[in-house]
Amino acid sequence: MNKYLVFLASVSMLVIPHVGSGVASAADSGKGARFPAEWKKLPALDPDYEVVQLTTDDALDNKMYLDVDPYVPSLDSVVFMSERDKGHENLYLMSLDNGKFVQLTDSDHIDGDHANVSPETEQAFFVDDHTFTSVSLQAPYREKQIYTVPDKYDVKGIVALSADGKTIASSLYDEDEDRSSLVLIDVKTGELTTVKKLDGEVDHVVINPVNGDTLLYHMPDVEQIGLVDIESGKNTMLTGPEDHGVHPFWESNGRDAAFAQRKTDDTPEQVVTYNIRKKEFLSYDILDYSNHFAMNDSRTIIEGDGQKDDAPYIYYYYIKPNKNKVDAVKMFKHNSTSKTESVHPHAAFINDTDVIFNSDAGHEGKGDVYLLREK
Repeated sequence: MNKYLVFLASVSMLVIPHVGSGVASAADSGKGARFPAEWKKLPALDPDYEVVQLTTDDALDNKMYLDVDPYVPSLDSVVFMSERDKGHENLYLMSLDNGKFVQLTDSDHIDGDHANVSPETEQAFFVDDHTFTSVSLQAPYREKQIYTVPDKYDVKGIVALSADGKTIASSLYDEDEDRSSLVLIDVKTGELTTVKKLDGEVDHVVINPVNGDTLLYHMPDVEQIGLVDIESGKNTMLTGPEDHGVHPFWESNGRDAAFAQRKTDDTPEQVVTYNIRKKEFLSYDILDYSNHFAMNDSRTIIEGDGQKDDAPYIYYYYIKPNKNKVDAVKMFKHNSTSKTESVHPHAAFINDTDVIFNSDAGHEGKGDVYLLREK
């Protein structure tokens, strides 16, 4: 049964407080502005599923970067980014009960593509003009400035969060030194701790979702994937110079790090997992190419996004029980051009069966947010 149906009865009076019921509020934009549903239902290729196009505005709308799950069960709602406010990236909260949504932030300098969501604390986190900031998902949507990054650093990747929403993990890149600092920031106090400094650019770092004791990261210049133990600072490379590792993510059990490994010689595209306790690798051959991947909580489905000119599909790669083999099923033809990172599908599971993703189906670089869900 869909997770948001389970919560529906108990939270129907709580979803997006004070959202109006027909038209946008008197102010067309700004913090607290409310909007009616824009939903449009589309058929999926699997008859047991359907697709809901959550946004239809002419401006760019998107679900944030690859491994950000924007779903908040207690509110039965998702957070998304939109440029509908005069072309500025701001965050919005949409009810999956009725599609109505509210504007959470009002800024000219938010990096909305790389924001993140803490279901545990009911907050969204983002970088606003070099300052890590949080906003409550409950009215009146109060914001808190957490830590301002010195100008010499570029903040890379998403605002990664611990499971309890109390710690931010990030990569701060010093271009002049060509060096990255992997850091933790205490959300309550704003205290920053440097875990590890690495030569070169780290463009993406994610923290272990269960134990919060390990950082998984990607180095784009050499296409390498690594792990850093937070307590000891020990660095372990999961790929070698001959590999091509990209798009790291954690499995829900917290024991397995995962990433995509591109096709080399006779080795096909793969999703590779690494058990950080047993120090063992497992790989799944992906014969139907995808650019990005995600995995559901029960670790029975790997999602892929196609990303070839002749195969712009959302795929479900069903993992065969007790085997490192998958069955590929086309779920929806998303038709995204992936013209920019903002319109990459960047799908994420919001429960064990359903994924939220982006598509630029109109081929104009102005994406929308979609939900593939079980009927």
